[in-house]
Amino acid sequence: MKLLQPIRLGRVEVKNRVVQTAHSAFVDFWQKGNDGARYIAYVERRARGGCGLLILTAMHVHASSQKEMHFVYDAEDMAPKYRQLADRAHAHGARLVQQLFHYGATGKSEARDDMHPLWGMSALTSSLGETAHAMSEAEIEEIIESFAAAARVACENGIDGVELHGTHGYLIQQSFSPWGNQRTDRWGAPLAFLTAVIHRVRAAIGPDKILGLRISADDFLSGAGGLGPEGLREIAAGAVDTGMLDYLNHSEGAGGAHYVRAIGSYRYKMGEWLPYTRGLKEAIGGAIPVIGVGKIPTHDLAEQALEAGDCDLVGMTRAQISDPDMVAKLMSGQANRIRLCTGANQGCIDRTGLYPITCIHNPEVGEEERFAALDAAPVEHKKVLVVGGGPAGIKAAEVAARRGHQVTLVEQGARLGGRFAAVEKLGDASNLLSAVAWVESELSLLKVDIRMQTVADTALVDALAPDAVILATGAAPSTTLKTISDGSIPVISSDEGAEGTFEGEKLDMRGLRVLFVDIRANYETALSIEAIARRGAKVTVVTPYMSYGVNVGFTHLIDYLKSFPTLGVELVAQSLLARVEDGEAVIRHAFSGAERREAFDLIVAGVAPSPRTGLIEALGGRYKVMSAGDMVAPRSALEAFREGDRCGRTI
Repeated sequence: MKLLQPIRLGRVEVKNRVVQTAHSAFVDFWQKGNDGARYIAYVERRARGGCGLLILTAMHVHASSQKEMHFVYDAEDMAPKYRQLADRAHAHGARLVQQLFHYGATGKSEARDDMHPLWGMSALTSSLGETAHAMSEAEIEEIIESFAAAARVACENGIDGVELHGTHGYLIQQSFSPWGNQRTDRWGAPLAFLTAVIHRVRAAIGPDKILGLRISADDFLSGAGGLGPEGLREIAAGAVDTGMLDYLNHSEGAGGAHYVRAIGSYRYKMGEWLPYTRGLKEAIGGAIPVIGVGKIPTHDLAEQALEAGDCDLVGMTRAQISDPDMVAKLMSGQANRIRLCTGANQGCIDRTGLYPITCIHNPEVGEEERFAALDAAPVEHKKVLVVGGGPAGIKAAEVAARRGHQVTLVEQGARLGGRFAAVEKLGDASNLLSAVAWVESELSLLKVDIRMQTVADTALVDALAPDAVILATGAAPSTTLKTISDGSIPVISSDEGAEGTFEGEKLDMRGLRVLFVDIRANYETALSIEAIARRGAKVTVVTPYMSYGVNVGFTHLIDYLKSFPTLGVELVAQSLLARVEDGEAVIRHAFSGAERREAFDLIVAGVAPSPRTGLIEALGGRYKVMSAGDMVAPRSALEAFREGDRCGRTI
C-alpha cells in the first residue's frame, strides 16, 4: 500500500504518506505559562496511532497578528514545551512541522495587547469592518524577520521543520493577491513578500530541516480581486522555483465563509479538490512532493489519489480526529474497524473558534490526558445493564465492554440509534449514522448482549440483577409551546416535521403554510426546517434570538443561509409566537413589541423533547445508577456520545 510507504521531504524521511494538516486545536499551547499538556497529549495520540507527518496548529509570528483567544509565543516559554512535544512524537516515529502565519488585515484589534492595530500590505478593511495599517518598509522587514525568528524557536527545540501558511486569507495570501496588495513600491510585486520570507526562513533553519508552503488551489475569488486556480498555480511555481521548499500543501478559498467548502461537511463530495491538487503538482513539474487535501476520510480514497498520481502525501486530518489509530489499524489488518469521520463538523471546525476541539463520535478528542489516567486505573469487572440504544446508551455499552465489564444492552425499539436515527431520511445528513453503525459493529465484536424490542422495567432489572445500571432512556418529542392558543392551528413536534408525519400518519406537506417556532436554534431544528421545506411547504421560521441559528456551527449555518432562500424559507429573528387565534399566528417582535398576523396551516414546535425519567424514579435508589444523554438534559448526539462514554469509562 503506497499510503504506508516512506517518503523524503528534503533531507528528512517521513515513515508514511499520512498527514495531519494544521488545524485549530488548543491554541492556548502558545500562551505564556500554559504547560501545553493538553495539546501535547492530543498530538502524541495521533503520533502513537501511526501518523507519519503532523503539522502543528498555526503559530502567530508577531504581536500584530494576535486575535481573541489566540496568543503570540514567548521564546523561552516555548522551548521546553517544544522539546517535550518533539520527544513524545518522535518516540513513535512521527515527524512534526510547525505552521507559521500572520493574520494581516484580518479580524479586529480589540483583543490585542495594547490594542495593536491590524497590519496589512495595504490599508484594507477587514471582514469585521476594521481598517488595517499599511505597513512601512521597516515594518515589512520586521514581519519577515519574525517568521525567521519563530522558525528558529521551533527548529532549535526539536521540531522537524516549518510550513508557511499562505492561504485562508491571511497575510501571505494577501501579499500575492490583487485584493490584498495594492502597493506601488517593490512589495507590490506578487511574489516579493513570499519569496523574501522563504529565503529568510530557510537561512534561519538551515538545509536539514523541512520547509513547506501551504497555498490555496482555488481562492474562490476569480473576477473579484482573486487569482483563481491558474493564477495560484503561477504563484506556487514561482515559490517552488526558489529551490528552497521541500513540499507544497494546499487548501481552498480565502478564509471566512470559504471554510464551508474548504472543510466540507457531509453535504460535500469526498476528494472534491484532488483535481486541483493534480493541477498544482503539474504546475511545479513534480519538483517537490505535494500533499493532497479536501475531505479524504477513507484510506481507499487516499490510496486511489496516490496511485493516480494526484498527490504524494495525503492530508487526513478529520479522519485522524475521528480515529487516531487509523494508520495502526491499516498496518494490523483491521481496516474494517476504522471509525470513519461522519463529516458532522460539529465537534471540530464548528467548535474551535470558541471552544476546545472534540469529535461528535470520538469523545477521547481533547481528553487524551485524562483518558490515559482513567485507562491506567485498575478495573473491577462488573455486570452492567445499559437501558437505551441511542448514542448515549450504545457508547456506554461499548466503552464498558471494552474495559472488561459484562454488558447487557436493552432497547425497546427495533433498531439502534434512538431519535438520532431520524437522520436516515434527511438526505446528506444520513451519513451521520455511520457513527451508530461503527459502534454497533464494535458491540458485536465485544460480545455485548443486545436485546432489541425489549421494554426495561423494574422486573427486568431485578431479574438481571446488575452490579450497575446505566440509564440512557432518552426523551420524548414535545409539542409544548408556552403561548396562548385557541387550538385553531394544529401543532406537531420537530421530530414529526423531520419525518413528515402527523398523528402517526404520513403528511403531504406540499403547499402547506408552516410556522416553525425555533426555540432551540440548533442542528436538530435546522435539519427539521430543511426537511419540511424540501417536502414543498412554505416555511416561516420564528426565533427569539438576535439572528437565526445561534446554536448551529458556522459551516452548517452558512450552508443554511444559502439554501433556505432557494427553498422559500423566511427567517424571522428577534421574534416570538405571542398567541394563536382564528387560524392565525400573532408574531411579536421581542424588543419593539410590534405584532404581525399571518394565517398558517401548521405549527411546528422547535422545542426540547421531554426527558424520560420514569425508570430511574421507579428503581428508587436500589441500584448503582448512572445516566446519560437526553434523559439527563436534551442536547445533541455529540453530548450524548460523550456522556455515554463517561459512564462506561468510570463505572
